Amino acid sequence: MSDFKAYDVFQEISRRIREDPALAKKIKAVFAFKITDGPGGKSASWLADLKSATPSVSMGEGKADCTIKMKDADFLKMMTGQLDAQKAFFKGQLKISGNMALATKLKELQPKGPPKSKL
Repeated sequence: MSDFKAYDVFQEISRRIREDPALAKKIKAVFAFKITDGPGGKSASWLADLKSATPSVSMGEGKADCTIKMKDADFLKMMTGQLDAQKAFFKGQLKISGNMALATKLKELQPKGPPKSKL
């Protein structure tokens, strides 16, 4: 699934929570991401567990506090600050289920400064 644009975003999130475990403790939630319209029209899912003692990001589905559904290209734009999440939500580009208030904490996971991976 490394051909998805979102793949690099999840690699960066994983790197950031490994280097700064306090980041996960600040968020304290499990997020499911359903990414659609990837290469060849494929879909993929990731689970970011920022609640457990060992926070992690993995491919696949699972029980989540908040589920985010977006197109691959839109997710990349949102997480790199090129697409405003609130505008995306009201335009229907961002769909949220579960605890919607937790979705605002995703901003904490956006890169601050130049990315260390190939975002």
